[in-house]
Amino acid sequence: MTTSRVGTSALLTLVLVASPGIAWGQALPAPSPDSVSAGSPPGTGASYWGIIPPAADSTTVVFGNTGMPFWEATLVWPYRVVSFPVRAVAAGLGASIDFLDRTNTLRRVGSLIAPRTGPFGVLVNVQAGGLAGLGGGLTAEHTAFLGPDNRVRVAGRTTTRGNHQVHIGADFAAGPSSRFEVGLGWRVRPNARYFGLGPGVEEGAESFFRHETTWLGASLSRQLGSGFSLTGDAIASAVEAGRSDEDASPSITSVFAGELPAGFAENSQGITLGLSLVHDDIEGTGRPGRGGIRRVRAAYFEGLDQADVAFWSFRGEAQQFFTLWYPRHVLALRGYMSWIGNVGSDPLPFQRLMTNDDPDLLRGYRDFRWRGRGMVALSAEYRWPLWVVNRPDSPGLDLYLLADIGQVYNDIDEISGDNLTFSYGAGVRIIGSRDFVARVEYGRSEEQAVWRLRFDQIFQFSKGGLFNGRVPVPDR
Repeated sequence: MTTSRVGTSALLTLVLVASPGIAWGQALPAPSPDSVSAGSPPGTGASYWGIIPPAADSTTVVFGNTGMPFWEATLVWPYRVVSFPVRAVAAGLGASIDFLDRTNTLRRVGSLIAPRTGPFGVLVNVQAGGLAGLGGGLTAEHTAFLGPDNRVRVAGRTTTRGNHQVHIGADFAAGPSSRFEVGLGWRVRPNARYFGLGPGVEEGAESFFRHETTWLGASLSRQLGSGFSLTGDAIASAVEAGRSDEDASPSITSVFAGELPAGFAENSQGITLGLSLVHDDIEGTGRPGRGGIRRVRAAYFEGLDQADVAFWSFRGEAQQFFTLWYPRHVLALRGYMSWIGNVGSDPLPFQRLMTNDDPDLLRGYRDFRWRGRGMVALSAEYRWPLWVVNRPDSPGLDLYLLADIGQVYNDIDEISGDNLTFSYGAGVRIIGSRDFVARVEYGRSEEQAVWRLRFDQIFQFSKGGLFNGRVPVPDR
């Protein structure tokens, strides 16, 4: 009986394999007439990409690169000639970076400067260009100080021209939608420049003075929803202007003898109370492609020394990012206007007036070229990726063209085309794993050319001023 059952099972299996239509109760579908199976001559039928057309006895040639119309060539060729230096530099940088990448140089350097895991880290800072000269420093930061969402930062730097700065900043969570910041700092510049007040001062009136600033402040920010936030701050500051070192000449006392500006040889002390309303819909500081920042601020300063100095300061600013033509080809625009209105009986100390210093740079001019009660400017950058590690959003280098147009003024009537200054240039932005890291840029104006290496940027600068150690004078 066992042998009979085995034979029956083997016979049934053979029938199922040989006759699948009978086993499953259905017949196989008939071949499609367009199928490449039997009946279709070679080169016809259906394929993965669509129906294969029948062979033809003739061939039509279509030229992909037809001749350029005359009107188009008239526009394109001047553009190619003008843009050739930029494209050549970009190609050279790209080839150099590719070589460094193939030799693992970038990987080795990246392993040294990459963010460390854990809450504590130390970063080396380097700067070059401008009045400060070549310098460097250290920044130590703890990102879980007395709590998982608290930060503390201690930083110091020095330069070959005697510029020194130290600061301590802390940022604490103050509820689900609020942040509390405190900051203490000191900065000295022995070679700050003074040319006079207003937009029409001559380049030949250059003089130097010692500029020293100390500050202690606190701020409270609260998110209001939909990208809006409100920040109130109180900052005590002392700003002293005195004789420059012997290495920085000519001194302000020799160039402006008999007409020294108000506040010279004095230590202006006081408290600033400010309120800022911000709308920010940008994600990250590395390569923002859309969104912007809109900010209005009002602040009141009351002097604490013997002079009767008091003033209001107002500022409006807008930044916007547009993606043009290709992904990550971005146009960044920034416009701002500031004004200081005197309400005291004594004149305003010149060391508290607006000037072209970080972040309000006119990048074809060195710092402190212009000084006045107000400042208005428009800055533009066109950015595109030069090199990335492995993906479009990976760390890498971005090339950008820049242009600045702006001026200072002591009266609204001084804002005019004759007083506006223009700067242009180019630079490279270093983008890290999360955010902006540094920039190297070249700016040129009718007066001079300036190279800068910085670990900050003129865009998206307003966040964390006390924590990051940004000098709060003049009020921005």
